[in-house]
Amino acid sequence: MTGPFVFKVRLKIADLFHQANHLETFTTALQKAETLEHFVLKLIGYCALSYSDKVRWLNSREKSSPDVWHEDDSGLIENALFIGPTELGDIQKYGKLYSKTIIFLVHDDEWFNALEPHLIALPNIRIFSVNQTWVDDLVSALTRSLHWDVVIEDGAIAISNGTDYFQTEVQRLS
Repeated sequence: MTGPFVFKVRLKIADLFHQANHLETFTTALQKAETLEHFVLKLIGYCALSYSDKVRWLNSREKSSPDVWHEDDSGLIENALFIGPTELGDIQKYGKLYSKTIIFLVHDDEWFNALEPHLIALPNIRIFSVNQTWVDDLVSALTRSLHWDVVIEDGAIAISNGTDYFQTEVQRLS
């Protein structure tokens, strides 16, 4: 697939970690410069932040904005989720801008090992990673009508699309 492709999304989310169950339905698009891996991780990040009743947004335009975020009642971003490895300078900037910054990525030991010594100075940064094969399998199973049943547990995410079942561990790196 090359972008932009429009997807009708139905996410039935059972977040066992936060004791939240709900259904999210919306239309979204794969942007021209966006990879399918990034798109899939962004949808999973949306599921991970959907436990809150605060306003959530998926970013489809601005490269410097979070990929997914929560806003408080005044419209300020409280929780910012970024997909993929990010430069230390950007992470430091995000740590100052947002109450909580989450980096969600495919596991990358080299990137994390270089970043780890600096994380002590960044207490509001959380980093989570998932297995590359799991993301590749989800990308391979993408259809224009995404009907996912998502179960989020402490340390794991499972997604069923009605035909296939995909499960992986989620590693909290910081």
